[in-house]
Amino acid sequence: MVKSTTKSLLDALEPYPFSKRCFARYVEWFVDNVPDEWESYDLIDALNKNKTDHLNEIENLLLHAQKILGVSQRDFVKLFGFEDDLLSKDAEKIHDILAEPLFVVDLHSHGFSEIKKLPQFIKRSTKKIPNSDFTAVRSGQTFAIELKTIRMEANPKPVPGQLLGDSTKPSWWTDMFQNNAETKIKEKNYRVFHQLKNTADEYECGKKMLVLYTRRLGTSTLTELPEYSKELERIQRNYPVLDYVVAKNYFGDVVFFPELDTKVSP
Repeated sequence: MVKSTTKSLLDALEPYPFSKRCFARYVEWFVDNVPDEWESYDLIDALNKNKTDHLNEIENLLLHAQKILGVSQRDFVKLFGFEDDLLSKDAEKIHDILAEPLFVVDLHSHGFSEIKKLPQFIKRSTKKIPNSDFTAVRSGQTFAIELKTIRMEANPKPVPGQLLGDSTKPSWWTDMFQNNAETKIKEKNYRVFHQLKNTADEYECGKKMLVLYTRRLGTSTLTELPEYSKELERIQRNYPVLDYVVAKNYFGDVVFFPELDTKVSP
């Protein structure tokens, strides 16, 4: 693929002013630091090929998340690490970053309010202790919320909807989800539980919620929504410290366990 210049990529961002504010530094850094395989980097590929549908969707979702949070655009960019954490040769990093503001939109659409993106650490005296991603309020309860992204399969990206994995093994896709979930929960000596407890103590949260966002196409394509509920119930039963466990798949479907109350306090 013939490389575009920094200017042409930034010009492609011009119709999307908030996206440009979020991604301009990344684009400038990218051109100088990533020599090849640009098609593996979804945002750069979208800009290079002027995929207006994708770019419009990102712009609208970012603006929606910013409005829900009620923060300035400058603070939004800083809160989600667009100017520093995003500067990586890791092609999946952008999806790790975008997962959080996009889940703000999901929380809002499911009746949560007072959603706040938290700093990475809580400062106590001379110590910094790990924080969760969000707090939010629903039905009079304040939730501590941590989101973990399960990355797409390492194999070359297939077309969404294509069957993946061992088709001879029944329900291998739910086994994949469980294995990925266990890995996320256990990594760094169960760090997620410490994050949720710290946040619950600091911000007086009555509920702890773990969100598992799976970008695995095998899991997302083959798992029916009721299957997610069964798998989430199993996780919650194994780890009762979690009041809620949530699954979000590649296609944007979100499942809560236990199910949320239908009545939401104003």
